[in-house]
Amino acid sequence: MSGNSGLGLVVTAFVAGSPSREEEAPGPHGHGSREEKKWTVRDVMSSPVVHVPPNAPVKAVAELLLSERVSGVPVVDDHGHVVGVVSEEDLLAKQIDLPAGAHVPWLSGGHFSHEFRRRREALTAEGLMSTPVTCVHPDTTLRQAAKTMYLRHLKRLPVVDGGSLIGIVSRADLLRVYLLPDEHLRRDAEHLLHGALAMGAAAVTVSVQEGVVALEGEVATQSQADLVVRLLGRLDGVVGVDPRLHWRIDDHAASSGKHPAHG
Repeated sequence: MSGNSGLGLVVTAFVAGSPSREEEAPGPHGHGSREEKKWTVRDVMSSPVVHVPPNAPVKAVAELLLSERVSGVPVVDDHGHVVGVVSEEDLLAKQIDLPAGAHVPWLSGGHFSHEFRRRREALTAEGLMSTPVTCVHPDTTLRQAAKTMYLRHLKRLPVVDGGSLIGIVSRADLLRVYLLPDEHLRRDAEHLLHGALAMGAAAVTVSVQEGVVALEGEVATQSQADLVVRLLGRLDGVVGVDPRLHWRIDDHAASSGKHPAHG
């Protein structure tokens, strides 16, 4: 970032909040606690955040993307509000010429539009940026953030608290939860089973290998077995669930009028 002081580039100095003491979990790289933790954007976001003002020259924005090795930066006004995002894709518009009827999937309507022309002729970040911006609160769960990114085809989400930019979360940041050690996942799974679901330790045993939770034992009904698999599959960092469970009552068969059978 040296040498950029005259280009209007800014770096925020907000510090993300840390997990509560009762969690005793420093983040997905750590070993976590003995209690199930719901990971949030706050745990994995990058902060401080590199960003630019609306009047930052295009050349300065390109230089920043290259020097910081990021694919996009938020555009922030004088009040600290995120007003847009400039990505590598936005900058690429300045390097290509398209006829008026050209088909471009990422443009509104799929055709040459005012948005493309604006980026093609832009001299500042304000002309390049994409709007409106999808932002998230730091307490948004990783699953919610991942769903937003996936459905909206986004590579990053600015993190806003009280109207101010405090961080940014990328697709890669969300993947960090898969670095949780197997022992951490086993403790989370056991806490859910023996605590939240009130299953005795003797009823179901848990083992984890490469993020896959294996269950062995007996539960009361097939519906309970299905519930266990569904809830464990939602734990952060769990790759999959291998249910080796038996049940005393096949309530699925009973509800359909079939003869009950053991799992």
